[in-house]
Amino acid sequence: MRVADTSALYALFSEGDRFHKRALKDMSAPAPVAIPSEILVETIDLLAYRFGPSAGKKALDSLLQLPHVRVTEKVELSAVKEIYDRAKGMSLADAFVVQTCVALGAEVLAYDKRIVAELRKRRP
Repeated sequence: MRVADTSALYALFSEGDRFHKRALKDMSAPAPVAIPSEILVETIDLLAYRFGPSAGKKALDSLLQLPHVRVTEKVELSAVKEIYDRAKGMSLADAFVVQTCVALGAEVLAYDKRIVAELRKRRP
């Protein structure tokens, strides 16, 4: 299982993003993808802001129709806050991705090096 971050999801729907082709490949793999609800909201709002409300709605529908994608349940907020407080330069949304990976024992699907580095610190 992989936990998707906004960097990967945004790239999937933004043809101009430098990671677009990589995101298409990564999301076409049959391995399950979990999307924290906080990341889903952040991604759809960002797409709607940059490309218009219909782009956000279309992206949401597309994601929810993929058979290997699911939206995850909430994770422990205190664990997320601990990551957020300690990790320099990490957003709260990124802390949710890291904690979701930890909670699920999952890999991360992200193009943000800070998330990857923080997750490595938390794994033996």
